[in-house]
Amino acid sequence: MSGRLAHAGHVPPGGEAVSRLDRLLADAPLRVTVDETGVAALRPVEEPPGLTARVAAAIATASADGTWDRLKVCEAADCRWAYYDRSPAGRRRWCSMSVCGARAKMRTYRAKRG
Repeated sequence: MSGRLAHAGHVPPGGEAVSRLDRLLADAPLRVTVDETGVAALRPVEEPPGLTARVAAAIATASADGTWDRLKVCEAADCRWAYYDRSPAGRRRWCSMSVCGARAKMRTYRAKRG
């Protein structure tokens, strides 16, 4: 996660962070499996699956179902926690509106008042 979840708009995608993630995921071979009901899924090739392979499968699944873009990093410089944005529009900026969001809004308010 050293790329700070660049896909979520916090940092422009590409460059060094994406290259590192791509190299890491290249070492996580996956295979497509189909269950008896016809549902396809990505599974790690090795058993038991390594952490990298499980992360690669989760990223691929989240990318396919549209949830990857909702995994974000809190914009508060003193926080930077990863969180899942459950807001209807998907535009949350902070992990918690009551803590990080309130602090940011108070700083903005104080800066405007002088």
